[in-house]
Amino acid sequence: MRDYLGKISNALAIAVFVLAPLPLGSVDLAWVCIWIAFLVASLATARVDHACKADLWLLMPLLAAIAAIVLIVWLQETSNVVSKLQDPAWRNARELAGVDVPDRISLTQSAPLLSFGYYLLFVLGLSRAYLLATEGWQAHKLLKLAAYAGVCYALYGIMSQLLLPDTLLWRQKEFYLQYATGTFVNRNTAAAFWGSSSLILLIMLVRAVLHAADEPGRARLGVSDRPLTLGAGSAICLVAVGMTGSRAGILITTISMVCAVVLYLAPLNRGGRSIWSSVRSSVAVAAIVLALVGSVAMGRVSELGLVDGQRYEVYRTTLDMIPGHALLGFGAGNFEAAFPPFRPESLGSQGIWDRAHSMPLELVLDLGLPMGLAILAVAIFFFASLVLGAFRRKRDRHIPVIGAGVFALGTLHSSVDFSLQIPGFGLLFACVIGCGLAQSISTSARGLARRAAD
Repeated sequence: MRDYLGKISNALAIAVFVLAPLPLGSVDLAWVCIWIAFLVASLATARVDHACKADLWLLMPLLAAIAAIVLIVWLQETSNVVSKLQDPAWRNARELAGVDVPDRISLTQSAPLLSFGYYLLFVLGLSRAYLLATEGWQAHKLLKLAAYAGVCYALYGIMSQLLLPDTLLWRQKEFYLQYATGTFVNRNTAAAFWGSSSLILLIMLVRAVLHAADEPGRARLGVSDRPLTLGAGSAICLVAVGMTGSRAGILITTISMVCAVVLYLAPLNRGGRSIWSSVRSSVAVAAIVLALVGSVAMGRVSELGLVDGQRYEVYRTTLDMIPGHALLGFGAGNFEAAFPPFRPESLGSQGIWDRAHSMPLELVLDLGLPMGLAILAVAIFFFASLVLGAFRRKRDRHIPVIGAGVFALGTLHSSVDFSLQIPGFGLLFACVIGCGLAQSISTSARGLARRAAD
């Protein structure tokens, strides 16, 4: 019975990670609620046989962060709390419009609670992936499933752009008609998603090639682990990335791939090869990537420049908005409501800016500077754990390498866009980081920790 429940639990988690990109990136609140329900059910029935105290210490910063966000959201939504921090919009509504409303810190009443759903979804997804990945073979299997799901979404994106460029799944496509977006509305999010899938398969390809050279007589690889299959899958995703025309997506994907290959090759010291040999090999990877996907991006860079002038104005304005609400922010999910009074004339009257196009800036604006710095500290801790795990581990070290590479790709891209704020990509990101963190603890250390606990 226990094994049966464990299999159902794993199936629920895998279904969330694989299917989340399908319904237009799961941006609708209904899908967020559905995936939360699936993950809660999966966590409630998850097996923790291979977990140890070290896992709890590694996840503790994440759990502390979500607890702090709960407190902040409660303070933002509760009326007549911390009078000095209450937004003046509520007082203006009473005085000018004669509306009897209580004071709140949040600029709107319901946005913080609704936005909290995605924070909770991300933490649940990372935690469930972590528990699933405490065994190396499970982590490898989960990453492989997520990556090949990305290949399927990439194939759909390529074919739909070639055959039906004006459709987006079951509805008419309204934006980015000249570019592939797959099941996402925004091409930049699609680029980050496909770039992450390509990076996963690339590191698995490098590992498969190196192991084939080391152990030519080992057991035959499965079809999905063969170098040809891995290379083809990675290339398909790269082609899809190129068809998005996303400047940031293509450039950051290339940089992240190079860094991930360097991180995988550098500690191997094969035949006295130095890190510079690894760098040269990685530069060759970068050249292949740019040859596959770079032409569209370079054309847009030459036409529009590397930096979007309008986004620069939004970043500058967002920084100017923060000092007035530095402690607890404007309220989670309130950027769209808070931005219009500060909107600079240089942006003109066209276009609706519902996001800051920079997740770090928007986090500070929504939750306040202390919480933004706390989340940054957690991110640095996780990235350092992934990199250290990539150097410390001998077996299955490709998993923390993949985690570090996707972490770099997702965080860099979200610093100049909002890809991590889309659940369809955010759950893939959480899945990969959870796997990488779980496997950053060596098998021997995990065994010692469990024996000490017993």
